[in-house]
Amino acid sequence: MKLRPVSFILASIVFLAGHLLPSVARSASAGVNSLIPPRESVMPQSTVGVDWVTLNPSAEEIAFDPPREIAARLLAENRTWQVVLTAVQLAPVSILPGNFAVKSYALALPPGAKGRAILEILSPGGGGVLQTVIMIEGEAPTALPQSPPPLTNFAVKKPAASAIERSFAGRLSAHEGIHFLYGAEKPSAKFQFSFKYRLLSMGSSGSPKTLQFAYTQRSLWDITSPSSPFYDTSYMPELMFESLEPMPTTATDRFIWLGFQAGYKHESNGRDGPFSRSVNTLNLRTAFVLGRPDGWRVIAVPEIFGYIWDLDNNPDIADYRGYGQLRVVVGRNDGPALMTTLRSGKDFDHFTYQLDLTVPFRTRLLEFESYFLLQYFNGYGESLRTYRQKSDQTRFGISFVR
Repeated sequence: MKLRPVSFILASIVFLAGHLLPSVARSASAGVNSLIPPRESVMPQSTVGVDWVTLNPSAEEIAFDPPREIAARLLAENRTWQVVLTAVQLAPVSILPGNFAVKSYALALPPGAKGRAILEILSPGGGGVLQTVIMIEGEAPTALPQSPPPLTNFAVKKPAASAIERSFAGRLSAHEGIHFLYGAEKPSAKFQFSFKYRLLSMGSSGSPKTLQFAYTQRSLWDITSPSSPFYDTSYMPELMFESLEPMPTTATDRFIWLGFQAGYKHESNGRDGPFSRSVNTLNLRTAFVLGRPDGWRVIAVPEIFGYIWDLDNNPDIADYRGYGQLRVVVGRNDGPALMTTLRSGKDFDHFTYQLDLTVPFRTRLLEFESYFLLQYFNGYGESLRTYRQKSDQTRFGISFVR
């Protein structure tokens, strides 16, 4: 996390408080720790968010991995309750010198707790006691809402320039992978960029449902030949309905359905004559997670599709691409991940598979973060122009979205 000027002032206050106040504790393995309470008063018997903030004042990088559950005490009006903080975010990270990190926890307020309540925990590593104050006001509602707690109470100040609207904020996001690769065999270079843009939202409660426009462009580039021509390029606009499941309310779920996408996709290589290729399909894909979403997990993404309209310039493409594919990803957010893509022709022949191994990396000097990508493709259809020809290619490079 980059330490912006305003955040640096706040982090400096946390650092100084670590030497002066009992509500901030120092741990040899975790830097200077502090608890950030809800920004406003909360209702009795509700579930609230509490943030654990750690500042690294040292000259060395340190690990930041607070426990998944923390036993704590809540003191209010001469009464004491034993409570548990449950992590909303689980993935461990590293903190660069002079930077800080935040981990969010959910706290279920016990019946009877009201007024000015003191939350007290023991900092790990013998760092002392951490304390913070939660203001509990009002009467408990007769029917408690079942919405998840806020992810964080720690507000990082935005630059003043962000107030100048230059786009429709929150509508543009990643879709497929974005990468640039190079290999020994021709066409040696391969690159792809992809995005999606939310056109319409359909309801704000429950599962978010949206209408999205997506665009992906993938090129095979004969970069080592004279004049470095592009061997083939696929242009893939999509219009799709997307329904995504909300974040689980507990950190213990081990099987999670992520939602589905359904829509229309056009793919063309933009050529004419004998090299012209175009395909129109209706697609349906879904995704499941086995394991921790922000830890080690397996993601399965099955997809089925059907061809519509004419296939005059590639009438037998279903013999090679079939009517679906399966992607399986094994990995974690802050570590390596291996994605396997499997596909076969309609008669379960012309088998195709692709392996994508991504490893995150960063450089402190340039403050650059991305992924190293090693890709192996074996099968049919890497190029729409020559989908009947089997190819076998290993490439490596950089990936910005995996």
